[in-house]
Amino acid sequence: MNSPIAVARRAVLLAATAVAAVGLAALPAASAWAHDDLVSSNPAADSSIADDPGVVTLAFSEPLLSLGESTDGFALQVVDPEGLHYESGCLALDGAQVTSPVALGDAGGYVVLWQVVSSDGHPTSGQFEFDYEPQSLANAADGLTQAPVCGEPWSGAPDGSPTPTPTAAEPTPTATDDSSVATTAPSTAAATDPGADSGDPAAAPAPLPWYAIVLIAVAAAGALAVIIVIVVRRSRGGGFGGQ
Repeated sequence: MNSPIAVARRAVLLAATAVAAVGLAALPAASAWAHDDLVSSNPAADSSIADDPGVVTLAFSEPLLSLGESTDGFALQVVDPEGLHYESGCLALDGAQVTSPVALGDAGGYVVLWQVVSSDGHPTSGQFEFDYEPQSLANAADGLTQAPVCGEPWSGAPDGSPTPTPTAAEPTPTATDDSSVATTAPSTAAATDPGADSGDPAAAPAPLPWYAIVLIAVAAAGALAVIIVIVVRRSRGGGFGGQ
């Protein structure tokens, strides 16, 4: 007949095994929920600049997901307080970095709105602000009321002349706050270069909801409790029903 100490040790071992199994099962789900973060930008969030950068550069924590040269699912917009657009509508993607030409207008605050496809295949978006305080407004561009399409007229090329290839500026580390500005994020269908291949990012399986993990954990705990009861009863020699 097993002693109470042996029974207790066996129950603890079973509990530890069950907990470890549940923890290992939850690891893939946790990884699937991890979206890439914006780690730096130029202009930096909440910064004040005196010169038009010409290009907005965003750098993320991991290489972003794309199909070849396609930027479907990506978007970058630069708007002023009146909602006028100053981005070109063209995007360049290089690993974890996204760039887009811009031509700013009058002095004041601007909002950068972005959407990308994370390395896990899921879209993520955000926004940040910066102030533009030029010494002269001689070259101030006129914003557009609608987001431009790549290759069509925009603030930097009102006649619709070809947009130069973006040249990435060195991004400045920044912490963004997506809730700081109540502005609509870019639409899922981003403007793409006419010469780029079309295609949607590979569809990833939907992440397991949090409540499903809770239910799994509760079920595992219930099964563990039954096992412990069986072990204790058998160690006492009675089994179930006094057998």
